[in-house]
Amino acid sequence: MCAVRTTTRAMRPKPILLLTGESPGHRQADDWRDAVAPFWDFTIRKEDLSDFRGQSRVRHLGTAIVCSARASGLRFVRERGLVARMGVDHIVAHMRVSGQSRVAVSGREQDCAPGDICLFDLSRPLSAASTDYEAITVVLPRPLFGVRQSALDTLHGAVIRGATPFGRMLTDHLRSLSTHATGFSEPEAAAAAEATAALLGVAALGLPQEDGGVQPLERAPLLVAIRRFIEAELASTDLTAEAIGQRFGVSRSALYRLFVPLGGVSGYIRQRRLARAYRDLAAGDGRFARISDVAYRWRFESPAHFTQAFRAEFGCAPRDVRAQVAIESGKSSGTEPPAPSETWTDFYDWVLKLAA
Repeated sequence: MCAVRTTTRAMRPKPILLLTGESPGHRQADDWRDAVAPFWDFTIRKEDLSDFRGQSRVRHLGTAIVCSARASGLRFVRERGLVARMGVDHIVAHMRVSGQSRVAVSGREQDCAPGDICLFDLSRPLSAASTDYEAITVVLPRPLFGVRQSALDTLHGAVIRGATPFGRMLTDHLRSLSTHATGFSEPEAAAAAEATAALLGVAALGLPQEDGGVQPLERAPLLVAIRRFIEAELASTDLTAEAIGQRFGVSRSALYRLFVPLGGVSGYIRQRRLARAYRDLAAGDGRFARISDVAYRWRFESPAHFTQAFRAEFGCAPRDVRAQVAIESGKSSGTEPPAPSETWTDFYDWVLKLAA
């Protein structure tokens, strides 16, 4: 059996983070701050602090993160410093189950009511004020949107109205995803994430002008741009730190500093190539992926070198993945064991390294 390590990127089992919200007040606010740290900072009126409550249940599905939460009223902000520090450009779909919010993006404000879905680009700043609320939030990496990626730069701050027929269907989909996600097998979780990205992409493209997002007035942070470039060039033999530095006009030392949180430039490229290799091996029932073909496709020196790197990353051999996927394809999702729990210190890492 392939024992996937907790440090893997897109191939981990379905761990769960829980914040129960049993004790309102200052301690609860501190715990909530840890829970939302990858996304924004927040403020609570001093007179409301003693009664503050926050509850959250977060599930990692491999290529998506799903969060069900409820909290007292607050104001939150994603500053440019956090955007640059995280260096991610994931897309967030935030569906209001209850409560009102007013979101401000690039000087433009939008109201988000129960049933509405607010769309955010984590490579850009925003602020918002919210009443007491309950919400379902899905975090998706850009590559999951496929050919629709070119349209994503304009959706930041867009609102998909829940009163529309397609909006109602989307809210039903997100509710169902949140309810059933824990029981998904790995292939089912990947399919659910892809379907969610496809639905959101279509909905965003069909938004009327008044509900659309804002134009990309600013360049994405450098780390985001470089990660996009790496993702597009993973199969190239010319993808090196030197080539990246020349492409973006960045010195070798500056490039290395940018990638320290991600394990270094070469380490990050290797991790992303291993992630793609894992997906190839897990495609279908895994029987048709030749290990040597996968190794050379993602620019490993030899099948032996690939197997060694794969085992170091995932704790199992490539052939184990093929065997496990074949076994799981015949299982009912209802027979899966409970997902493991982790700590909120892992959540930052989940968001930082989420990839399709």
